[in-house]
Amino acid sequence: MKKNKFHRIICVLAAAILTAAALTGCGTPKDCEGEGKITTIEKGVLKVGIHLDDGSMGYVEESTAKPAGFAPETAAKIAEKLGLTLEIIDTTEENLLNSLDADLYDCVITVGTTDWNQEHYSATKPYADVSGIQDKLGKKAAYPKLAIFGKKGTCLIPAIQNQALTPLIKDGTLTEISKKYFEKDIILK
Repeated sequence: MKKNKFHRIICVLAAAILTAAALTGCGTPKDCEGEGKITTIEKGVLKVGIHLDDGSMGYVEESTAKPAGFAPETAAKIAEKLGLTLEIIDTTEENLLNSLDADLYDCVITVGTTDWNQEHYSATKPYADVSGIQDKLGKKAAYPKLAIFGKKGTCLIPAIQNQALTPLIKDGTLTEISKKYFEKDIILK
């Protein structure tokens, strides 16, 4: 009788330990609130896909051959807030989300919010509205409210929203960046 009771206790403890281990691997709600460690980043580098032939949104500075513009500077401030090094990966406008699916980078900075994008990817709240700067963009934006997009199922986008994007909006940093490149504020409050 004692042996049988002992085996039951061992089985219950083993089941509890296995359940706890499985849940730990899935990420905790605290992580997904953006309060915990971002586990999707490799080697402390935030890889951001940006179209670097997009006028003031993103371009390569001729004198330095480095990325410049609203999107690269915004990405740099986000990486800084997260305590990460930034790597910008140039891509075409058409491939921004496709290359995200191919794991070429962790997120994209300046993508318009659509129902389809938000259904298939994780997204921050829209942080900028480019409808008032169509002349600076050289084209009409079909979806003028921009968000940061990443793959579904990771805690990266909530962490970017809570630990970087919201503080950068509140302290006026993104407003200053938008005024620098567009001479007006495009940041949503």
